[in-house]
Amino acid sequence: MINFHHQHHFDPWSSETPPWVVALQQQGALILERLDTNMALSDDLNNAVTSLASGFAAEHTAVVAETVALVAALAAIPAAADPAITAAVTQAVANINTITGSLATDAAALTASIPAATTVPAPVVVAPAVLATIVPPVIAPVVVTDPAATPPVAAPAA
Repeated sequence: MINFHHQHHFDPWSSETPPWVVALQQQGALILERLDTNMALSDDLNNAVTSLASGFAAEHTAVVAETVALVAALAAIPAAADPAITAAVTQAVANINTITGSLATDAAALTASIPAATTVPAPVVVAPAVLATIVPPVIAPVVVTDPAATPPVAAPAA
């Protein structure tokens, strides 16, 4: 009698599903489950990066408004007529605006450099009255692993 292995030779009319088909079905289900998880994580990461970039832009706007108010308040004080104080405040404001503007611009550029991310527009950064005396921190660019990726359909909720 010839011996047939059940995984390689089966009766197509049998109601019993071959074991290799069951194994493929289980592997396919696992792949789909992990794909759903990866897509959800990708969306969460996109939302986090977008929120971070938007937060930097909002922070820059708020800091600029506060420094403008500070300069106006200091200008009203008679001691502010001292050129040394005026120069120190002007320099501090320029440095602060350079730092916040640089980070907000870098964060927006980060979203633009990733094809699968929702792009956040760069904030309006006005040149300070004097040149900054500091080197602002930078956000390092990312290595794009999938240049053909597309952004999510819906923008994240603000």
